[in-house]
Amino acid sequence: MAAIGGGCLPPDDPVKKPAAPDELIHTWTVGAHVMARTASLTEVEAESFRGRTIAISASGYVSPWQGTCDEAGRTKRTRPLGDVVADEELSSNATGLPAQVTEYRLTCNDRHNPLPLVMYVAGGRAVSCFNGVCYLMTAN
Repeated sequence: MAAIGGGCLPPDDPVKKPAAPDELIHTWTVGAHVMARTASLTEVEAESFRGRTIAISASGYVSPWQGTCDEAGRTKRTRPLGDVVADEELSSNATGLPAQVTEYRLTCNDRHNPLPLVMYVAGGRAVSCFNGVCYLMTAN
């Protein structure tokens, strides 16, 4: 009589945890702005973007500044907010973001859209700068 050996089957795959939600993938709404010392827009022009949105998906984005990008590469790094304020030449740190932010740089794979979309994100709030104005946004 033949014996049936146990343990011949491969082990079960470990249970996979669902992916953490991506803090960047939202529709972001501009609520306010902070002017840089080198802003190329006037206060009135910058204010005209209040209520405008940036929509970020898993693959691309739609922005009032960079336009539509269906496929974008993405990099991510943590930065001190003070470095962002200095890099963007802001006259004040009135962003409302904490001391550490996550910088996302989205680069469109379409060579006709060369400007990257850079977002500084923390806790459902974000800042994106264009033409010397940093727009303060909340996630919808």
